[in-house]
Amino acid sequence: MAERERFSSKLGFFLSAIGFAIGIGSLWRFPYLVGKYGGGIFLLFYVLIIFGIAIPLFILELALGSASQRNPIGAYRQLGKGKAWTLNGYLNVFAMQLLLGYTMPVAGWVTAYIFKTGAGTFKSMTPAQIGEYFGAFIGNAPEVIAWSAVTVVLVVLIITRGLNKGLETANSLCMPALFLILLVLIFRSVTLPGASAGLVYYLKPDFSKFTAQAIYDCIGQAFFAIGVAMAAGIVFGSYLKQEQKSLVQQGIHIGTALTLAGFLSGLVIFPAVFAFGLEPAGGPGLTFVTMPNVFNQMPFGTVFGVLFYILFYLAALSSWLGGAEAVVAAYMEEFGFSRKKAVYVVGAVMFAIGCAAAYSMKFFETADTILNNSLIVGGLVLTLFVGWSWGVQRFFQEANVKSEAVKAAFTIIVKYVAPAAIILLGLSMHGVF
Repeated sequence: MAERERFSSKLGFFLSAIGFAIGIGSLWRFPYLVGKYGGGIFLLFYVLIIFGIAIPLFILELALGSASQRNPIGAYRQLGKGKAWTLNGYLNVFAMQLLLGYTMPVAGWVTAYIFKTGAGTFKSMTPAQIGEYFGAFIGNAPEVIAWSAVTVVLVVLIITRGLNKGLETANSLCMPALFLILLVLIFRSVTLPGASAGLVYYLKPDFSKFTAQAIYDCIGQAFFAIGVAMAAGIVFGSYLKQEQKSLVQQGIHIGTALTLAGFLSGLVIFPAVFAFGLEPAGGPGLTFVTMPNVFNQMPFGTVFGVLFYILFYLAALSSWLGGAEAVVAAYMEEFGFSRKKAVYVVGAVMFAIGCAAAYSMKFFETADTILNNSLIVGGLVLTLFVGWSWGVQRFFQEANVKSEAVKAAFTIIVKYVAPAAIILLGLSMHGVF
């Protein structure tokens, strides 16, 4: 086996890890959930779930990669002594390849809207016309695929360059740019007349809105946002040099950056939406229908609109790069592919699945359901493997955990709290609650 690539520094690892974690879901779904489910109270609960469950699970994956020096398949095979645990490694890689593919049309949407906004496409449209335009656009599969191909090519070109020149270099540019654009857009948004109503909606605690469904959605958002059971955590852990490892501290830093990005995106969106008397929405409706209406009414709206979609594109691209690197590592190690061959395979499969998703919303929804179930199973098996097979003591040794209080907390989380939360999430997703 060729000598394993390594992150050049702790900063390179940090930027790559948060680049993977901060995806579009953190920017378009998280703020909407905060506003919908009680503002500040939901935000507080989300922070507790992120640091009490999601980040500990991500740290477990870093430790598995660090201990095995392998991709997810090799890690479970080696540490699980070749038993059925290896199947979870295959599931992790499958989930990430599927996610890269079926979300590819979303890359096309965002890419197109950068240029369409800059060209003034929406300037003369009414709110209803903007909604109709988006519906017609996403139904035009050839155009969506053409815009999506830009991202596939970009991912292939970057990841082919290797870990340091590819993934690390790209994220060293993407992540600072992302947070800088966030700050610029926040300043513009909160200084609009009437913006305070949006801040109240977003942040004022409203306990009447914090329902059981809020708890399920909060756990789901935290779990999926950090990227547990998506292969990247294990691969990134395997790329760390011995002197770069401080896994618990690094996990906390990643969780902080992820939460901060989601929180700041809400400061961009809700003050602007309320300033112009529009209704808040979630997901694609917010990004591609509501926000163009906002920019139409905002001074210098074209400039801020282009920045907004560049922000979303950076979040999406950095996530796809991290995920692609993880799958490429698995293909290289398990099938003996060169990096270039592995990248081409990942890109080809990504494009093929993406084309199917662009032509069929039913396929998109089915793939999304399969992915969610894969992550639930993968996350649950992760906790059972570390908690009851490989052992928390080995984890403490690999993660260099010395504090007895931290050991006790991790033991409870890994063996009992996290499995219960994942089972609860899975049951809620299937309508049991």
